Amino acid sequence: MSALRVESFSFTVRTTKRFEVVDVTQQIQNWLSSIKAADGIALISVPHTTASLTVNESEAGLKTDIIDAATSLFNPQGPWKHNMIDDNAHAHLTSVFIGSSQCLPVEGGRLKLGTWQRVMLIEMDGPRTRTVEVKYLGL
Repeated sequence: MSALRVESFSFTVRTTKRFEVVDVTQQIQNWLSSIKAADGIALISVPHTTASLTVNESEAGLKTDIIDAATSLFNPQGPWKHNMIDDNAHAHLTSVFIGSSQCLPVEGGRLKLGTWQRVMLIEMDGPRTRTVEVKYLGL
């Protein structure tokens, strides 16, 4: 029986717009390959309160739809109390609803994703430098 491995990795993403969806799947796949991951789970998170992580299709129109839906639900010019301190309540609220982490299976050293699934960082308060943290637990 093989021992459980625990490996950690982080990388940065520089966003260039206030609202942006960035596909980070390849960076994670490359790292899993470099550590010769086998079978296990990948815990992926962003240590930020105004950015989120989701798994979905990385198609340009859908990326625009994600931003449009988020800004429609949480209008940046809305009457949010937090905007009296910082002008980014919409970004915090989006993060609350989308979430800041994903737990995904790893099989054969790769994220086990559906045909169109990708791991995407959702920036709602950019441009900023964001950190993506990945922890692999497996064989």
